[in-house]
Amino acid sequence: MKQHLLFLFLIGLGLAANAAGKKHKPAHRATHHKKHQSVMAFVPVEYTPADKAIADSIGTAASPDQLLTYAQKLIGTPYHFATSNPGYGFDCSGFVGFVFRSFNFDVPRSSYEYINIGEKLALDEAKPGDIILFTGTQTRSRKIGHIGIVMSNDDDGVKFIHSTSGKEHGVTISAMDERYQHRFVRIVRLFKQNDTAETLAAVPGAASRTINK
Repeated sequence: MKQHLLFLFLIGLGLAANAAGKKHKPAHRATHHKKHQSVMAFVPVEYTPADKAIADSIGTAASPDQLLTYAQKLIGTPYHFATSNPGYGFDCSGFVGFVFRSFNFDVPRSSYEYINIGEKLALDEAKPGDIILFTGTQTRSRKIGHIGIVMSNDDDGVKFIHSTSGKEHGVTISAMDERYQHRFVRIVRLFKQNDTAETLAAVPGAASRTINK
């Protein structure tokens, strides 16, 4: 009799523990979901009225210098994969696309699609406002995996602005060092005025110029 009562007592404890576990799991999922929502919350970037007017008014009549001035407002925005949101972050194509779309250019979302647009040029023909294409970090693949916007091309070499997942982990200006030279694919030009006009490089603190010849 005592063994029978002990058996029933143990079964009761097991059922109670199982019920408590079921009640706990939905609460855990709700807490996780709430935390995820707070991380993804959009935080808008504040621009001055003059900054907003650049993109809102000049459209495709913009110059490369105007586009680069606008792009530099985003320096320091963190890198975030598959994102094109100035209040949250950019991946490489998200950054380039956001800047060019702000000036009414119809550009792709994915970096590998940039191989199919614009005028195709060699590195020594690069001018400020051109788009620079690289392979990804996997050296065996020649597929486009990273893009940026040329800032200058002078005696110091090519500099470009981009959103990188590297140590800067965000929008920054980089030099065309050996690492990037190894991955370089081509230059893509969307600004037709770069074919005929003199262009002032927009690198902060620099007064370098690139003149069409």
